[in-house]
Amino acid sequence: MNEPLTPGVEPFSIRHDRFRNILKSSDWDEFNELTDDKQKIQFVYERLYAHGQASSDSESTEDRPASYKNGDKALEMKKSGTDYFQKSDYRNALNWYSLAVLHCPQTDDWKIQLSIIYANRSACLYHLENYDLAISDIQRALDHGYPKDLRHKVYDRKARCFLATKQLKLALESFKATIQSLDDSRLSFDERRKRQLDVQIMLTMLGKDKHAKNRIIETGTTKSEEPEVDGGRSDAYPAFSNAVSVEYNEIEGRHAVAGRDVPIGKVLLVERAYASVLLRKYNHSHCTNCFVRLVAPLPCPDCERVAFCGEFCKRIALESYHAIECSMLPALFSAGVSITCLIALRIITQQPLKYFIDLRPKLLNHSLRPRDTHEPDNYVNLYDLVTHREKRSVQDILHRTHVAAFYLFCLKKTNYFPADCDTNRRLTDDELFIGSLLLHHLLLLQFNAFEVSELRQLGNEQQTVFIGGSVYPTLALLNHSCDPCVVRYHRGTTVVVHNIRELHAGETISENYGPMFMFHPKEERLQTLHNRYWFECNCIACCQDWPTLEQMKTNKSLRIRCTHCKNAITITTESMEFVVHCLVCSKTTKLLPVLKVLQDTENKYSVAKQLMDKHNYKKALAEFMALLSLLHKHMVPPFRDYHLCQQAIRQCMLTFGNKF
Repeated sequence: MNEPLTPGVEPFSIRHDRFRNILKSSDWDEFNELTDDKQKIQFVYERLYAHGQASSDSESTEDRPASYKNGDKALEMKKSGTDYFQKSDYRNALNWYSLAVLHCPQTDDWKIQLSIIYANRSACLYHLENYDLAISDIQRALDHGYPKDLRHKVYDRKARCFLATKQLKLALESFKATIQSLDDSRLSFDERRKRQLDVQIMLTMLGKDKHAKNRIIETGTTKSEEPEVDGGRSDAYPAFSNAVSVEYNEIEGRHAVAGRDVPIGKVLLVERAYASVLLRKYNHSHCTNCFVRLVAPLPCPDCERVAFCGEFCKRIALESYHAIECSMLPALFSAGVSITCLIALRIITQQPLKYFIDLRPKLLNHSLRPRDTHEPDNYVNLYDLVTHREKRSVQDILHRTHVAAFYLFCLKKTNYFPADCDTNRRLTDDELFIGSLLLHHLLLLQFNAFEVSELRQLGNEQQTVFIGGSVYPTLALLNHSCDPCVVRYHRGTTVVVHNIRELHAGETISENYGPMFMFHPKEERLQTLHNRYWFECNCIACCQDWPTLEQMKTNKSLRIRCTHCKNAITITTESMEFVVHCLVCSKTTKLLPVLKVLQDTENKYSVAKQLMDKHNYKKALAEFMALLSLLHKHMVPPFRDYHLCQQAIRQCMLTFGNKF
């Protein structure tokens, strides 16, 4: 997916078309003969960015302002917030004050205004009973020099927030600060006296309370805990459960299999993103760093293009990738490149140059790499993901090299490289190395990047919305099936994977790259997978050409599971037999228990569906899983009721992840 373009700015695709058109036949031959990625980067960079040529390619960032804040805009937003606050519409007031926080400059001449905006937002949070965030905003208002004559208001509000959260000792201290700050207020003598008496009553009451206690406040958005994987973590692949093994063969490459029998619904993988990028349209509604929905966002000191849920995420971003990307964002957004391209850059910017220079020997020499543990945060494991370089056309490689060279040009204008870096001189070996890594990322991410989603729920309707992209080196080891045995969801940028049917030892653990057999016919699926991922699917649903859910409505046959060898015995729905013979093991299976299960299925499904419609997802999930286990014992897919039940399990599990 491409990011939206900045109005009036030329998109990258047009820049690249122009570059391609100026290349001569001899240039194409020269590029095609280059075997080293650093040479490819040098080829493009010298033709587009060296010797001050960038301006002619509409990619210069020299004239962009150092700061992207807009004080006048912040004041307009503050006014809108105040208008809503006076109407007691605290939710809309909060949103406008938050936008004002993001846009307000953080220079000395704007600090007072910013403090007032924080204080106003704290009032909204107080009325919305979000007391901890209100307390944090009050402290920010004071830290930014909130006017002395108004401080009695925020100290009083702070005290009442502490009261509401039963932090009585801190409430007592804040009420004392209120009394003191009233002396600096511009209130009339009578009004000041009245407020002092009101506060004094509170102080007297709190002073008599022997149970006044203090507790530590957690500021920012509360993060949900990561679930534990089933049976503990794998020693070799710590993101996987120890129920998962990784094997290799020439056809499937590295792939995951069940190391033992696994009951339905177990957590098989929990992996934090190696790198993730939020879609631009959600920059003010979700945390740039962890993707959680924002309530009271915190700003970058220099730009209004990102927002953070709390001090922790803000510190991580400002001390790593955003310190580099902040000045690059206008050029990156104007190019309109895809989220995958932005992840390729983020992999670089979240680590200092020295990190990659130190790793260079391991990347160039496979024998130097430790192979005992596949740590998900080890760059080498990301670097080793498949690129399908050998299948790519020279046009494809050139396009990605151009993107990498553009990113390198932008990086050289930041402090990522040494201070004496000059964009017009020839590239150093270190710069070429980083350019080659950017190109490598662009190649591997086409097949190994994942969408990060959020579940939107309106009544009983669910909609999964794409909010960003991430790369997960361990999750990427799961191969595709049009009939996947797992479901994945996200908590922030961490991915969680459950199995949605029973697994047997040695069975391949597969996920889905997009098209599922239940909703898309075989030819459509094969075309999609071939175009996007460059492979021909050989999953069971494709090999046996399973019908879609719609086609199953008219299916006149059933696939009964043999009680002896577990293979499928096909019968018609009109069969009058009491026993059936298996063509594989030649033994018989009684039909009465199977028919009894099928009779009970509709009622059991209805009970579970009612629980799901009432948003009682945990109980509904337990009912659906019990039903699916029963169906799995007696039936062999494809079977409509089986897959409807499986789909309901998937819907229930998605509610455990990001949702709104």
